[in-house]
Amino acid sequence: MSTVARPERTRLLEATLEELAEKGYRAFEVEAAVHRAHLSGEEWSNRFPDKDACLLEAFKELSGQMRAAIAGGSRAAGTWSDRVAAGLRALLAELARRATVAEAVAHTFPAIGPAAMTRYQQFVESLAPLLAPGRALAGDVELPRTAEMLAVGAAEAIVMERIHAGATATLPELGPEILFSILVVFVGPEAAGEAMAKERSRLRPSSGRTAGRSGR
Repeated sequence: MSTVARPERTRLLEATLEELAEKGYRAFEVEAAVHRAHLSGEEWSNRFPDKDACLLEAFKELSGQMRAAIAGGSRAAGTWSDRVAAGLRALLAELARRATVAEAVAHTFPAIGPAAMTRYQQFVESLAPLLAPGRALAGDVELPRTAEMLAVGAAEAIVMERIHAGATATLPELGPEILFSILVVFVGPEAAGEAMAKERSRLRPSSGRTAGRSGR
């Protein structure tokens, strides 16, 4: 695809997610997304032969945006734990900002079938290598080969529970607890607890709910 067409493609995929969030999977139509994006219906409908193909491509675009948010946040200065915290913070903020879309995607993918679930699993697995530097902090503890995926899976379970509950916008409040679930695999409960307390302290000025908690 030409670089000229790329902004139009991105616009269509954004429109796809907006249509999905507004209408749901059953009522979603590629033509409506094309119209919302102010593009030529025939040209773009030919690129995506059915709505599942369009939705899968839109999820690919969305997951790329989520990875970009993590990468941007994790470039912050500090220790490895600080960078993980910053990357997680950026991801949760992006999910909260796009809460309606995140919830629509989460509820839609099972309806699309195995191809969608495979695409989602690939996205989750792509996050594991980002945690590999944490192995150097484990000291004499022999970590399992799947340590990175265990950490990602623990965080994913918390995030997806909140998304499926329709409470995606509140995800940043759970940042300290999610951070603990990631770090504890590599640095142990004491250091992970200190990082969690540090993150709670960071959130306290902007979150009334967090302010009422003790900083254990």
